[in-house]
Amino acid sequence: MGKQQDWSVTVCVFLFLSIASIIHCTSQTYIPNHVDQPKRGVDSSHFNVFRRESMPSLKDKDLIEKLPGQPTVSFRQYGGYVSVNETSGRFLYYYFVEAIKPTNSTPLVIWFNGGPGCSSLGSGAFFGLGPFRVNKDGKSLFLNPYSWNNEANVLFLEAPAGVGFSYSNTRTDLEEYSMEGDKRTAEDNYAFLVNWLERFPEYKGREIYITGQSYAGHYVPQLAQLILQRNNQNLINLQGIMIGNPGLDTKAEIEGGDKFKLGHGLISQEMLDNKNKLCQEPDGECEKAMQKIEDQIKGLDLYNIYAPVCRNSTLSNKSKKCATIMNVDPCSHKYVNTYFNTKKVQEAIHANTTKTTYMWQRCNDDLTSTWSMTDLDASMIPVLEELIGKGLRVWVYSGDADMAVPFTSTVDVLKKMNLTIVKEWRPWFNEGQVGGYTEDYKGNFKYTTVREAGHSVPRDQPIRALGLFISFIRNTPLPETP
Repeated sequence: MGKQQDWSVTVCVFLFLSIASIIHCTSQTYIPNHVDQPKRGVDSSHFNVFRRESMPSLKDKDLIEKLPGQPTVSFRQYGGYVSVNETSGRFLYYYFVEAIKPTNSTPLVIWFNGGPGCSSLGSGAFFGLGPFRVNKDGKSLFLNPYSWNNEANVLFLEAPAGVGFSYSNTRTDLEEYSMEGDKRTAEDNYAFLVNWLERFPEYKGREIYITGQSYAGHYVPQLAQLILQRNNQNLINLQGIMIGNPGLDTKAEIEGGDKFKLGHGLISQEMLDNKNKLCQEPDGECEKAMQKIEDQIKGLDLYNIYAPVCRNSTLSNKSKKCATIMNVDPCSHKYVNTYFNTKKVQEAIHANTTKTTYMWQRCNDDLTSTWSMTDLDASMIPVLEELIGKGLRVWVYSGDADMAVPFTSTVDVLKKMNLTIVKEWRPWFNEGQVGGYTEDYKGNFKYTTVREAGHSVPRDQPIRALGLFISFIRNTPLPETP
């Protein structure tokens, strides 16, 4: 019996040690989901290794290995979805390109397109200031040597939900933009930025700038306003905003449109006088007079009166060597559409993960047509004045060939703001040529025109746009000599 008891004890000890060994080994290769951090005093190196190898972060999952048809580049790209409202299931899609030569202090720049309802991915990233443009084959890309990631890390956001690849799981969400378009968009954009910084924590505390064009004249200042109001909650180091050809004040901009048409020889003084006269009389034929003016400009590109219009958008297999960043193809938006509706492109950029059947569009016309008229007509002047009062740098610029939001309209808005000039109207230079004209105002406010550019300055004049952007980021004067 004694030997049997000794043997039993030995077996028990052996089993105990074996189980303990298994438990010890398992603890080094498996971490339950509820474990967030190891206890103090415990070597955490094996936790970190495991998480990197077996539980990749959302940031790692968003890494874009390579875009279809993409030339070789040295910088990293990311793309994916960020939740902005869990109750409704609203997710915004982003595309992010790191700076070509990043440092720990390289700023973060956020870009918005307008519409409202147009994609920053198509109209901004692959149509203007991003590192690539789409070739005529709709399958391959060529480099933009004047991309803004020469100077900064650039984040393109498709907003609001319903634009591009951004979506909502709640059907009524998109309908409600007719009631609270601007407010909801600002809240979602703010939620996006806060959540994105959690995914990319290395950008917390970095200098952040918000930029955009067109109806981003609403998006950009409204987001900046929220950031400054709530910055006690989340550390967002906002330094300034820059908006191009922005819609800022509909009433002030109407008269400026007529000035632009007359000043560019698109209509006669007689036509304008007749329209003004008839539209003031109760029984005047205002609509006919306005239509006569519209008939004069219907053959032009509204967004750049000197650019050719797209006549044949048929895709071809033309070599990408024929594409050049300086010769803008008026049908390039068609190529962008084709590219982003390609399955392998969507897979590469981690877009359309819910496998929706609708096509990606550069602009969502349904969203635009139902947008709140109250918001569309709202003046951004009070918001801009608030931002200036809080010391934020504000830079507004205009392509001088844009008829959609002409520079004459923006000048009228600035006049309404009653700004104090500190450095008067003068030319600025880029590559030995006049790049446009600029004026400085009290309160870190600057206005600049870009010569021979339309609604999308980075697309039409990429070299001048990059020069403008660098001066903005570095807070240095534009060159005033050739």
